[in-house]
Amino acid sequence: MTDRKKWLLRLIGVRIVVFSVFTARSDDASALMVAVIVLSVGWLLLLRYNRAYLAQAYAQIAVDLLLITWGVNRTGVLDSYFSTLYFLEIVMSSIMLERRGAFITATLASIIHFAHMELASPYFQPYLGFRIPSTAVGWTDPTSLQVIIGMSVFGFCSVAFLANFLSERERSKVVELEESTGQVAFLQAFNDRVVDSMGSGLITSDVQGRIYLFNRAAEEITGWRASEALRATVWDVFPGAFSKIEPARFESRTRRRDGREIDLGFFVSPVTIDRQDTAGYVWCLDDLTDVRVLERQMRRKEQMAAIGVMSAGIAHEIRNPLASITGSFNLLRSGLSLESEQQQLADIISRETERLNKTITEFLRYARPIEPKLRRTDLTALLSETVELLRHSPEVQSSHSITTELQPVALDADESMMRQVFYNLATNAFKAMPGGGELTIRLAQRNGGARIQFSDTGVGIGEEEMKNLFVPFHSSFRNGTGLGLPIVYQIVTAHRGTISFKSRKGAGSTVSIDL
Repeated sequence: MTDRKKWLLRLIGVRIVVFSVFTARSDDASALMVAVIVLSVGWLLLLRYNRAYLAQAYAQIAVDLLLITWGVNRTGVLDSYFSTLYFLEIVMSSIMLERRGAFITATLASIIHFAHMELASPYFQPYLGFRIPSTAVGWTDPTSLQVIIGMSVFGFCSVAFLANFLSERERSKVVELEESTGQVAFLQAFNDRVVDSMGSGLITSDVQGRIYLFNRAAEEITGWRASEALRATVWDVFPGAFSKIEPARFESRTRRRDGREIDLGFFVSPVTIDRQDTAGYVWCLDDLTDVRVLERQMRRKEQMAAIGVMSAGIAHEIRNPLASITGSFNLLRSGLSLESEQQQLADIISRETERLNKTITEFLRYARPIEPKLRRTDLTALLSETVELLRHSPEVQSSHSITTELQPVALDADESMMRQVFYNLATNAFKAMPGGGELTIRLAQRNGGARIQFSDTGVGIGEEEMKNLFVPFHSSFRNGTGLGLPIVYQIVTAHRGTISFKSRKGAGSTVSIDL
């Protein structure tokens, strides 16, 4: 509904109320009131179907001026209390029709009032030949009548000017207020968007740690929704990260809402009212978990490189005499007649030397730098072939099941190395499910490359074991050499990929490879 239509409705209501009050002492009260009500109903019907609100506003004002003149005529003309309604009509027109409407109404009221006074007075009857009947008891002399008419016209114009001045001032204030409100709303929305668009988490709290602001990045980092965090404290959101609030820059380990541990970097600064009083704190936080993982991987690479160089030399020194010992022992064994107990001991020596030789061979393969021979490889077909081989391998029992979710993905890789990666990961998964379980293998496109996942429902890995996953000769399985995952890690990094583990004790494990 437009403002002009609203004011037209208000004018109809004001008309009914005012005329009801003013006609209480009129001789023609019933006739005037009926006319007002009939006209008001007509205006309402016209307002419902008419959209020319400006024309209707002028029409209502003109008819109202005639009704007021009727009331003036029937209530004493010179002494009529109805004449004050002219001023009310001028004020209403100033509000609805602004400056032009106010002066048009004042001019029209002056003309109608002047004509009525002249035609109703007995002084102009000889000149006109007729006189409008009225309830006036006595008339002043012609000069005084002209003064009265002039003062009325002056009053109409003065009221029009003042009402227009005040309404224009009020409208300008409303416009300024709307502009200020719009600017405040824009700045508030802009500020909210800036806060939510920040890559770092932003939190504000009072000195007791109650949270008052929690942006979108903070939601993503902590796993808390803003609606939940605003009813909590910083100790609830960051359990175990700190004991008390102090302005500082620090790093700490805490838990997300889902229980996963993360490394966070905090920068806490106070919000001060003056130089002494602190009203609260601003918290800026960044998730450093991936950064710390990369740092550990880099340190592990450096350590493994140093160990590899040293260990490769030691392995060569061990392998040469081991070959001599094995050959000499087999030669001696072939020329001796051994009893059953001696034969068992000889078998143990032969088996253990073979195992030691196999371990040294695998370690030398791990210690030797890997240079993958890259060519376009269909990872979907490669994984499908690996799954078929696994179904017939001795590690897979009848209680094991394999599920695949493979999207078509092809990229540059060393086929034989990737086959070894897939086979090693699958073998570890079956070893982690000694009582049976399900292995799910997924392949999907990701950021122009590939993401490969091996998820099992096995025994899972503890936090301490997770730290040593890629350390050579550290195995969680019986009779394991502890070189399977280090070799997998080496192959993946040689392909410029990354590998990550997610696991909990008793809840299975998921290995993710991004190439």
